[in-house]
Amino acid sequence: MHPNQSSFSIGRIFALLMALALVVAACTSSDPVTSGDDGGDQDNPTTTEPAEVTTSVATTAPEESAQTDVTIGLQLEPPTLDLTASPAAAIPQVLLYNVYETLVRLQPDGSITPLLAESYDISDDGLSYTFNLRSGVTWHNGDDFTADDVVFSINNVATNENHPFTTTYAPIETVTAVDDSTVEVTLTQNSSSLLFFMTQGQGSILNQNAIGDIENSAVGTGPFEFDEWVVGDSISLTASDSYWGDAPLLETVNFKYITDPNALNNAMLSDELDLLAGVSAPELLSGFENDDRFNVLTGQTYGEVTLSLNGRRPPLDDIRIRQAVSHAIDRQAVVDLAYSGYGTPIGSFSTPLDPYYKDLTGVYDFDQDRARELLAEAGAENLTLELVLPPPSYARRGGEIIASQLAEVGITANITPVEWGVWLEDVFANYDFDMSIVAHVEPLDLAQYGNAEYYWGNDSPDVAPILAQADAEPDADIRNDLYAQVLDEITAQAADQWLFVIPQLSVATKGLTGYEVDLPGSLDVTRMAVN
Repeated sequence: MHPNQSSFSIGRIFALLMALALVVAACTSSDPVTSGDDGGDQDNPTTTEPAEVTTSVATTAPEESAQTDVTIGLQLEPPTLDLTASPAAAIPQVLLYNVYETLVRLQPDGSITPLLAESYDISDDGLSYTFNLRSGVTWHNGDDFTADDVVFSINNVATNENHPFTTTYAPIETVTAVDDSTVEVTLTQNSSSLLFFMTQGQGSILNQNAIGDIENSAVGTGPFEFDEWVVGDSISLTASDSYWGDAPLLETVNFKYITDPNALNNAMLSDELDLLAGVSAPELLSGFENDDRFNVLTGQTYGEVTLSLNGRRPPLDDIRIRQAVSHAIDRQAVVDLAYSGYGTPIGSFSTPLDPYYKDLTGVYDFDQDRARELLAEAGAENLTLELVLPPPSYARRGGEIIASQLAEVGITANITPVEWGVWLEDVFANYDFDMSIVAHVEPLDLAQYGNAEYYWGNDSPDVAPILAQADAEPDADIRNDLYAQVLDEITAQAADQWLFVIPQLSVATKGLTGYEVDLPGSLDVTRMAVN
């Protein structure tokens, strides 16, 4: 999700960052990294190294569901259904694996397995991927699925400069239909991240003859067919009668969008919802914890809640000011007061799920005296900074706490609460801010720091080359060591202030199974059931 800023339109920026509230919090960068060692094990093509993940709901659903439909409550709906024009996380959240399918898919344990590709082979040098496609697959409109669809879909990302994910397919040199059931992808260099990208929204395989109304509908090969989108209210899916794989356990799934957290909770309490997929105000969980109708679920995420520091302009272009801000903040207090104790403090842009994770919380410990010393060294007296806060509660509440902490060392943080549209234009597109708070939840997204055009303006000359070297490195241990070097560098530069890992908090009705609370990117309902 790392388009070049110069080619990233405001419309697509808005679509992306509309997803920035907890579950669908968005993040863009130049090339995320993956944990997999995709160096070419032809006998066992699933080569990613699974992260240690815990799941709060049983993932094996019963053979049939006593309920034929499920309603899922969410806060933010997609701004469009067009995956080729918008990187909004809310789009794949609904469509990925449910309606659209990919050649390979990401499993809850972090492994990558075949999907529309029945199998795949990687050459010994890692520069050629051969995908052997499943037979007997049809599109929801009745068309046959062929290699031409795969070639079109991959090229539509790799060669389309207007696609929001085009840089993620940058290593791809050619895509060729060897025959109707075989596709070969050649690369200019080894890429550890390619298969991971293919499991995400940009990996969705599209029917090139059925994209005329892709903004408002979706024609896929998945177990569910798109039924209806009532803008501002809901999206509904129905089980496909012609699905090539195991039939889903439900007949209908409704995604209900309720923007107000209290109203969303009330809808769950009044039995209007079967699943509340993402609680943005954790203090509201108490209403469910003592109610025997519900299970409160805590899942892991890759979401780094970050105090972004605009390194492009004074005074935050001075490393001493950035370091002073870092020492002035008590991360645990932010977690306790802003997020009711849910969350894990972090000291850099990585989470314990990342294979290159380093605990760097001690680099900038809470030290108000040191913060004052750094400000004095920089000649920064009576320093005033603007803190621009988007709508999510972790940002608004966290911002109030951080402003109070900064005031204790002599920094006045003037809080400016804004809606997403203003935030996107002023902060993300035009860099008109000093500080802001946002959760970046895309898995394994460290390479945001390799994009000089990204909104926080990190300009360390060492980061981008190390990231490029890491992506081309086939050895996972060496690759993760390189990523760890990036963590050391951005932390030494106090590029931003990393606060805590945001958890995935959900509430499910008793009897709901098949919900993968830890699965990033997609709210997969294909094995969901209620009994």
